[in-house]
Amino acid sequence: MKYLCKGMILILIINTCVLKTFGDTTFQQTILTTVPGAVNISAINQSLSKGSIAPQTGISTAPSASFNIKTNGEDCNYNYILQAKTQTSNGGDVNAYFKNSNKEYIILGNISGTNLPNTNSINNIKSGAQNISGNPNAIAYPINNTLINIQSSTMNNNSNYGGLYYSIEMGNSQNGNFIQTLDTTPLTNTYSTSNDRAGTYQAIITLTASRNP
Repeated sequence: MKYLCKGMILILIINTCVLKTFGDTTFQQTILTTVPGAVNISAINQSLSKGSIAPQTGISTAPSASFNIKTNGEDCNYNYILQAKTQTSNGGDVNAYFKNSNKEYIILGNISGTNLPNTNSINNIKSGAQNISGNPNAIAYPINNTLINIQSSTMNNNSNYGGLYYSIEMGNSQNGNFIQTLDTTPLTNTYSTSNDRAGTYQAIITLTASRNP
């Protein structure tokens, strides 16, 4: 009987220690989740941005830049800014938009080899008194904007955006398309069979959505 009591006491002490050990054990888990961006911008059809020019006349096949804008936020929270740049040999990328007689245009510059236009060519076209010999390797085309489920697009002038740009308003839409298409006929005195060298002519159009502070 004496040994039995000792044995029982020993068992109780061991069990008490085991319970204490489990009580000090901890386990930690981290919960992760991803919140998607409130705005997504994508190309509708990039193949539409590639065209060709008839060498005798400068008539184009009317390429276009097309964007789809999706948002789950309120329009007032974002600025949608559309900019266009043309590469030059002596001034880097310069603003490709301009207005002439209340009509809106974009300038395409030759990017093939050493045929980049210089800033004089770009400025000659933007002057409104353009002449064929004054703007080699740069061609201007009227532009037309198509808005689908988008409230408006307005050309503005702001030095923070490098000059002329488009401000786009989505309105109540959360899914809209913006398409900017070149006219087929170039601006008078900006295309020349003798001064505009063969090659690829381009302008880079960028649509940016930035959240207001």
